[in-house]
Amino acid sequence: MDKRLVLVFCALFVLAACVPAFAAVQNIKVSGDILARVIARQNLDLIKGNGGTLNEDEIDVFNSVARLRVDAELTENVSAVVRLINERNWEEANATSTDIDLDLAYVTMKEFLCYAPLAIGIGRQELHFGNDMIIGDGVGSDPNGSVVNSGGIGTNQYTNYSEALGYADVAGLRTANGDLAYRKAFDAIRATLDYDPLVVDVVFAMIGEGNITGAETADDIYLYGINAGYKLDDKWNTSAEAYWWNKDMQTSGAAVGAGSDKVDRTTTLGARVSTNPTEKLNLQQEVAFQGGRKNNGSGIIRGTIRDRNAWASQSMVTVVPGWKHDPVFGMVYSYFSGDSDPASIGASADKDYYAWDPMFENQTAGRLINALFPQWNCHNVDIMMTLKPDFVEDVTLRLDWVYQALAKAQSNAGTSLANDYNSALVFNANKKEIGQEVDVTLTYDYTEDVQFGLCTDWFMPARAVKTTTDKSATANEVIASCKVEF
Repeated sequence: MDKRLVLVFCALFVLAACVPAFAAVQNIKVSGDILARVIARQNLDLIKGNGGTLNEDEIDVFNSVARLRVDAELTENVSAVVRLINERNWEEANATSTDIDLDLAYVTMKEFLCYAPLAIGIGRQELHFGNDMIIGDGVGSDPNGSVVNSGGIGTNQYTNYSEALGYADVAGLRTANGDLAYRKAFDAIRATLDYDPLVVDVVFAMIGEGNITGAETADDIYLYGINAGYKLDDKWNTSAEAYWWNKDMQTSGAAVGAGSDKVDRTTTLGARVSTNPTEKLNLQQEVAFQGGRKNNGSGIIRGTIRDRNAWASQSMVTVVPGWKHDPVFGMVYSYFSGDSDPASIGASADKDYYAWDPMFENQTAGRLINALFPQWNCHNVDIMMTLKPDFVEDVTLRLDWVYQALAKAQSNAGTSLANDYNSALVFNANKKEIGQEVDVTLTYDYTEDVQFGLCTDWFMPARAVKTTTDKSATANEVIASCKVEF
């Protein structure tokens, strides 16, 4: 770890020691939830049939997620949270599937150092800002084993969930169903300054830790930044936020001082505004820009360093007309910049790198699209409608139509999508249309604490998606679930 961070910890310790504090458990709350579901997925390699030598792409499994959370209030200003989780497929009782993992473990200190606006959170915690376009998923976006996080074409962002969902030993399905996993937390330190109506968050998170013994090497991955939110005192209930986030990937493994300063760095600067011109209409707009430097080689020192020059935009409209059956209409248009040949190691160092780095996003616009493609180099349009029929109590129906296309067509026809279902799937050169998806979601609130769900989704690939057999197929899934909260 950087020596400067060690000094920060030491300074906090000394300051905290100067202020009297007493910790005794005043209140303990135990809560949790259990989710049981059956998952059926077909043709997620987008190839008709089994494809001969290609990996089997059909999945039929019963799966469950169990979480147990303990909230302990020690004093009026000191609290701690621990949450345990188990994600497994039914009838799997090996050491991996029955493992109980640490999901959350953090302490929160309000009025830190007797300064009323300041609260400090230390430990494994969830971080959500805005609509989670930049920061939201700390586990799924772990760059270990996934090239998406470094801004290139690659697998979806859920590589880490293979063991949790029982596919560690199944060729071709090692990360399948990972998009359905529940773990999102970051190992982080968060300082919140609440100057109502202004709230400022300062965050440092350790994303990847390399060698911790012997000589210090450049093999760590950090996230740090600031998010400032402000709620305006106007009749439109307007809120705005601005942020700056920096991700350093020190993956060279070189000794510190031996060129290890040439990290793969993504600096993201952006802003979001949400407003309600009428009580029935909500408008949101978010824009972000990325700078820094991108390494296209096999190592930070050996590769070609290119300047990042990427940007993203997300526009949202939600309408609640107040009609019969309580309909809600919405549309989300997202744009993430791309590069025609982002994986090229031989790209000129004086050529900017335009591919958007998904950072630690936690968004879903099309469930199958989310499982198959990274949030990168694309136009994505999600048009949705939600209904609560008067003739059926406690039932909600949601319909989504999602369209996705490449922002920048690929110049190389052999550029692999490298998804979790078929490593042979590639883009057609100079084609942009990826496909469209239809999602149907039905939920039934049996009680306040019990909910049944059923979703059926179809993704129809288009011209930009090429298969080795020239026979593309519609991917589809059905997921039925029962969730209990306590």
